[in-house]
Amino acid sequence: VTLLKEEEVSVPDAKVLADGEECEIKEQKELSESEKLLKQVKEAGTAGIISYALWELGFWALSVPVCIFGYYQVVGHMPDFSNQEDIAKLGGEAFAFVNFARFAVPLRIGLALSTTPWIQENIVDKFLR
Repeated sequence: VTLLKEEEVSVPDAKVLADGEECEIKEQKELSESEKLLKQVKEAGTAGIISYALWELGFWALSVPVCIFGYYQVVGHMPDFSNQEDIAKLGGEAFAFVNFARFAVPLRIGLALSTTPWIQENIVDKFLR
């Protein structure tokens, strides 16, 4: 690939080549810790993706009964969806739980990465190859 003489312009993050074509220059952004871990999961291939999916499924499947139990313990009854006060309390609990779930993302990704070799050996190699 041969580039022609470049001519700088005032457009941010872009340059115009001598032949009039615009060339966009993208800056690579710094990846967050979660994004770095997810990149490792993707790089682990099929086993990494299966492992991550199983941990996510397990986390969310376990969270529903835990949240219902927590609501019952705090309020003393199951939520009544026809009662606006119960819906508001349930919304507050859901908000708190979603923040916890977001905080636990690196933990879930780490668990997925730690079980990737086992998934590779016992599932991918046996059933998918």
